[in-house]
Amino acid sequence: MLLLVTELVLRARRTTALFERDAVLLDRRGNRLRIPLAAIETVRTGGGSRRRVIGIVLTSAGATPVVHTLSPPSTTAATAFADAVNAALPVRDAAEPRADRATLVTTVPVPPRTERKDRWTTSRERRVQWAFGALFALGTALAAATGEWTLVLLWVTSYAPFLVGCALTHIVYRATVDWWLLRRRVLAVYKDSDYVGDVLIKTYSFADVAGSERTFSGSGRLMGTDPERIEVTYDPCAPKRMTTRDGPAVRTLSVLAYVLLGLPVTAATAAYPPVSLIILLSAL
Repeated sequence: MLLLVTELVLRARRTTALFERDAVLLDRRGNRLRIPLAAIETVRTGGGSRRRVIGIVLTSAGATPVVHTLSPPSTTAATAFADAVNAALPVRDAAEPRADRATLVTTVPVPPRTERKDRWTTSRERRVQWAFGALFALGTALAAATGEWTLVLLWVTSYAPFLVGCALTHIVYRATVDWWLLRRRVLAVYKDSDYVGDVLIKTYSFADVAGSERTFSGSGRLMGTDPERIEVTYDPCAPKRMTTRDGPAVRTLSVLAYVLLGLPVTAATAAYPPVSLIILLSAL
């Protein structure tokens, strides 16, 4: 039987199933499982009052087969996906002895993709832009109302450094969040390498607190060789958020820059709008 569907995607909460001719790919929490059709006994549907549950049942010689489940929100899409995969499965006799095929399931790298910004992020950035524009217009109007063009020139020329201070404040905020959240330290072991353009990117793997394998792509200070190991810090509540841990000298310089430059710039940036507006209002 010739199957005309060459690619079918089924999205569920935290899981995406991709049917590609001879295999089903399951993307879940940053990992991708490749389940060849030869390892699938059937794809069944059913259960749930609000969502259609799909179970990918692997061929097994025992009484309890391995089942990979996902709960897509659309009943129609779930049924279409199950029917498409079942139609592509190799024909087996019901009385034919079964063998365990779970060993055919492999973990493969998830291909990089450029994700579009969600609407919430876009709308938040738009609100920030409107807020900066409204503040600039308000200050300009107040300065012009005083009749002192020196104040207008001072406000306009000082607004650009204020925006630079806001950018530095954002960097300070991100650094603070990273230091607070990325508190779990682990040793990541070298796994493989690949070229992105002309740049060699190394991939390291480690086990998180739940025992799941995580990968980190990049470089860091070597903590050992044979096998090569680097130290990685990550957020236990969101293991995808991770970074490499720098050496003592780099960490010391980062703290000094944070204390001597970052915090004063943040304080001056926060004080600029109220102080400037008070001065302009007092000049009216």
